[in-house]
Amino acid sequence: MCCRMEQLIERYQKMSGTRIPEHDSREQLFGELAMLRNETRRLQSNMRRYTGEDTSSIPFEELDELEQELERSVNKVRYRKNELLHQQLENLRRKERMLEEENSNMYRWIQEHRVALEYQQAAMEAKPVEPQQVLDQFPFCGEPSSVLQLSTISHQIDPYHLQLAQPCLQGSSV
Repeated sequence: MCCRMEQLIERYQKMSGTRIPEHDSREQLFGELAMLRNETRRLQSNMRRYTGEDTSSIPFEELDELEQELERSVNKVRYRKNELLHQQLENLRRKERMLEEENSNMYRWIQEHRVALEYQQAAMEAKPVEPQQVLDQFPFCGEPSSVLQLSTISHQIDPYHLQLAQPCLQGSSV
């Protein structure tokens, strides 16, 4: 089966559903390119007008319109700027309230724990105590040899709130 190349391409296009453009699209591309260049020039001209670079060729009425547009734009920018400033101010006020509350809680906690903190601070500032200094505070050296010896010095130990234990002399049934 011998086919011409054109028939083969046509058959492929029918089967695949694709089409090859019949005419050259260069003209279309050049037309789109020219249109984009014109649009770019127009936009650049408008930008120069808004920046104040090219106002010599603009008639008075258009200048008046341009001024009003710029004033509207400035007002929008100011409004947005004020919105952001108010948001920041509210955030700072919220943060201030949180910090004041935290400060108040810390103050209350310190007041509640002041005694413990003062004791802790005094303990930290106190110089280290030698074991012999502690033993010298007691009226005996070393451990007492009997309960009787302890009972004879009970009036001296009283500031330490020590009490002697009494043995249970009653019989208990175990």
